[in-house]
Amino acid sequence: MNYSKLPYYILFLFLFIVAQSLSMWGQFVTLPYKNLSMWEAYKMAIPFAWLDWFVMTFVIMIGDKYELVTPTQDTFLLIIIQFCLILLINQFYLKQQVTRSDIIAFFIILFGFFVSFSHLISKLLNIPITIHTDENPIHEKFENPIHNKSKHSNKKM
Repeated sequence: MNYSKLPYYILFLFLFIVAQSLSMWGQFVTLPYKNLSMWEAYKMAIPFAWLDWFVMTFVIMIGDKYELVTPTQDTFLLIIIQFCLILLINQFYLKQQVTRSDIIAFFIILFGFFVSFSHLISKLLNIPITIHTDENPIHEKFENPIHNKSKHSNKKM
């Protein structure tokens, strides 16, 4: 791990947890209220979704700008954090017991994240690890030719 990126990893993880806490709380906040109309439940939950969207925008921007995680790792991190938050909300807000199978599932998810982050299977099977860069040809088709005149300036019309 590149230790010069450590502050960005900390910020990324902190903001990711904040965003997902808002999201999960918004999804669970209405559960104890049995007689809410759809509109009342929506009014209670939607501000949390907006805040999650706002914070998560910065999380993804930081992750992409500093190349902290891959999209697959983003997804694994989302699953792990949401799983932990659901267990906490169930235990302390909804007063439901955390079971042994919940704990086992958590460690299976953690193992999947470890395999993805460390490229464990690729290293064991000697499969080359693809490194994505901005010079990858797939990005060329999305470039705006107006903003990138250097590639097109030598063409004769």
